[in-house]
Amino acid sequence: MIIIFILYVILGWLIGVMINHAADLLPARQSLIRTPACAECGAPRPRRQWSALLMAISGQVACRQCQARRSRLIRSIVVELVTPLMFAYLLWRYGLSLKLGLVSLYSTVLLLVTVTDLEHRLIFNVIILPAILAAIIAAFITPDLSWRAALIGGVFAFVVVYVAVWLSRGGLGEGDLTLSTFLGFILGFPHIILGLTFGVFLGGLVAFLLLVSGRVGMKTFIPYGPFLTLTGWLMLVWGNEIWAYYFW
Repeated sequence: MIIIFILYVILGWLIGVMINHAADLLPARQSLIRTPACAECGAPRPRRQWSALLMAISGQVACRQCQARRSRLIRSIVVELVTPLMFAYLLWRYGLSLKLGLVSLYSTVLLLVTVTDLEHRLIFNVIILPAILAAIIAAFITPDLSWRAALIGGVFAFVVVYVAVWLSRGGLGEGDLTLSTFLGFILGFPHIILGLTFGVFLGGLVAFLLLVSGRVGMKTFIPYGPFLTLTGWLMLVWGNEIWAYYFW
């Protein structure tokens, strides 16, 4: 079991490297199968420099060709630390099971969406639409979520957030709609109700605190995606316990 744990943590770290790679390439509309390269001169990175964490440990954080420092180094290190920790917890919680694989996949998508929305205010269809399709297919094999609950959750989230997007007049966007729909399919109904409610409440609270502190203005755009991904992940992992706490 210890060997399996170590291997799964290593897998989580490799997934973190891949998340960083995708988060760097997606905003530039570049192919995800491209070899990691310097953002300044385009020189391919040696394999030992594909990982920001290994670069930081070795002290070699600059491009060998142009000496430019790796962009978004701190974010990359954080992702490479958070992802294996998350995978370690999921393995401890679910053991080797179908549920572990699905939740790990969904967590990977949510982490990538969080990074791109925080940095660029963008949720990319090339990621979220295949994720929705995968969630729909998985709804028929998920051990503790019926396909009816998943489909109702996805449709409910789409309708509610579609209306919210229309009423907000720019406050919410297409990315929030597709992300919420994805959450609806993976959380199911009625858990998606709390997922969306907590996300909106958390986003509103943070926006209020930033406004009161003077860090943002009334017209400052604050992405809601990261709040939805956070509360969605919490409901994904602890949804039954949270729902029981509030309604049983």
